[in-house]
Amino acid sequence: MTDVLKHWRLSALPFSESPGQWFFAGSAQKSAMAQIAQSLAVHTRCVIVQSEPRCGVSTLLHQLVASRGMGDRATLCVMTDASRALDVSSTIRQLTRGLGIDAISAVRPHRAATTRELQRAIEFLACQSVHMVWLVDGVTPAVLSVLRSLSDCDHLSVVVAATATQVKRLPAARTSDYRTVKLGRFTAEDTDRFLSQSVTRVGGRQSLFHPRAVDQLHAYSGGRVGILTQLAASSLVHAARQRQEQVMPNIIASVAAESTARRAA
Repeated sequence: MTDVLKHWRLSALPFSESPGQWFFAGSAQKSAMAQIAQSLAVHTRCVIVQSEPRCGVSTLLHQLVASRGMGDRATLCVMTDASRALDVSSTIRQLTRGLGIDAISAVRPHRAATTRELQRAIEFLACQSVHMVWLVDGVTPAVLSVLRSLSDCDHLSVVVAATATQVKRLPAARTSDYRTVKLGRFTAEDTDRFLSQSVTRVGGRQSLFHPRAVDQLHAYSGGRVGILTQLAASSLVHAARQRQEQVMPNIIASVAAESTARRAA
């Protein structure tokens, strides 16, 4: 990738699918975040974020981790990752680390925190006027088990990325009061701004992508940021190999065809 950085005179790679990277808020992201904040401000117990695959819901939840207040209430947001929440103990461990109460396992390695201890920690926060928000990135059997154990905890709100099928599996006590927020796709304007800002933040030219190439990237990705990111990153590599001074439409078409062929293989 050094050749790519050198060719385009970039300080770092502008596109990454890692959810912890730079966050761009398009119109859909701004709307979803505003709805989530509004829901939590009025003490909604459960907010369900629904989106199509690769629309950036994990990145959105990562952005919410930094939130310190929703409306007039102080909040502490803790996120669990479904890829690491393989069982109940690992799910609880992620939560206790987020709450800063993982000292138990540090002092006594074979002693794991329990859901009851987790609930007491949440209640302690409530006494300090801090409301906990659990950001659930992916619903697993382990997550469902912990949710059921905490279903009667009034000082906890849950923001969960879930499909319509997964919503039906959530504890009834939690979903008796819930709001659904839909995270949509990028608009054409969002795509243009995302590409431009991604490139310029690492020292690149704003016009690095030809306008028609931008249109093609939006068309091929369908406004889904995960696909857009992958195609944009690949197009930079292909154009650099051909020593082009700008990413042209033919490069986008080639990269998109290769991506389609890989998915079909």
